[in-house]
Amino acid sequence: METPDVHRSSDIKNKYELIIVAAKEARRLNELSRQTGLDLGGKVTNIALEETVKGHVLFQYGPDPDMVTEPEAEQSESSE
Repeated sequence: METPDVHRSSDIKNKYELIIVAAKEARRLNELSRQTGLDLGGKVTNIALEETVKGHVLFQYGPDPDMVTEPEAEQSESSE
């Protein structure tokens, strides 16, 4: 269940915001790959951009309106 402050990447209307969300997703995937040794099957940036455009990435805004962060639930899942 999504909380009101968590957004799906398919709702992004601004291309600059899309790039910021995709970049943060690429960092998350890169860290996941390093920690687990998981082969993602391609370049992390391409995978992150594709997943963001498809609407598979959740994000939320931080205290600074220009700061986009991953939702807390997703961060705790990736650290397990």
